[in-house]
Amino acid sequence: MNIRFSTRGGQDQPSTGAARPLPDHQVTSGFSYAMCRFTLDCSCGAHNDTPYIDEALEWREMHERLAPLSDQLGG
Repeated sequence: MNIRFSTRGGQDQPSTGAARPLPDHQVTSGFSYAMCRFTLDCSCGAHNDTPYIDEALEWREMHERLAPLSDQLGG
């Protein structure tokens, strides 16, 4: 198995092969005053909400780094 890990700058792009296009992971965030929670939604369909800003920032960073790796695993 050949999985290439990208650096923080993103210079190394994973090889996609010819199987299927990898989805873009664009995370959008906001604050829901009705729930008093920070909400995060990704273009892949993942959703997270939390009352803590540091947890929201951590989830965003982890999802942007790890979601492309899970896409490469196939399913």
